[in-house]
Amino acid sequence: MATNTTDFGSKRDAHSAHQSAYLIEALLLLTILAAAIAIFTSLFALAMRRGNESVELDRATHLATNVAERFVADPVGVLEEYEEDGYRITCDVIPERTDSGVFYRAAITVWTDANESLYTIETARYVSEVS
Repeated sequence: MATNTTDFGSKRDAHSAHQSAYLIEALLLLTILAAAIAIFTSLFALAMRRGNESVELDRATHLATNVAERFVADPVGVLEEYEEDGYRITCDVIPERTDSGVFYRAAITVWTDANESLYTIETARYVSEVS
């Protein structure tokens, strides 16, 4: 009776091949997972940065519209430049005399600490001198 050593050897080789395939699949999966994590991390960082920019622009818009409302109420009494909530706000008023009054134009700009313009709004008000 002859022993069948070749079958035993081929089973061992097949088992070793399955372990190698499993290791390669696991490494491939880890590589794909690491790439996905890197991509999602950069996307979340970008989304967070855009969200912060949106909040900053919203705050600048709110400040500028508040100044525009004060300008419409009193075009002469609005300050040319001041700071509020860490932003610098400038209001450039240009009066234009007419026969019966004054037409005031204003350009209101909100600036960051880095002297970067965030938002500008233009408004106007006519003040009649006719009684």
